Amino acid sequence: MTEETVTFDATEATRHRLPTVANIIEDFAFAQANEFISAGQSEREATSIVANMLIRSAWSVAAIGVLSVGEQPDKDKFRATVEAQLAAISFTPKTKEGDA
Repeated sequence: MTEETVTFDATEATRHRLPTVANIIEDFAFAQANEFISAGQSEREATSIVANMLIRSAWSVAAIGVLSVGEQPDKDKFRATVEAQLAAISFTPKTKEGDA
């Protein structure tokens, strides 16, 4: 993994739009998972399918942004960003009735 990171300052307009855009993407993702559930996939399978699609799209968007400034996309940087996002979120599995 490379040590070099790229940072940028978000404009005020971007900071204002971030929560709305994040919610739109999340709502869209769950709506697509529901489409697969309606098509007979289990909830676990449907959400996994959509997650994989989103990861693929995220890499495409990130790579095109880097290519647009004449640089080569770095999969290690992308992986590090994904890992940082994973580290920032935690979930607690729901317990089954009767479990203590």
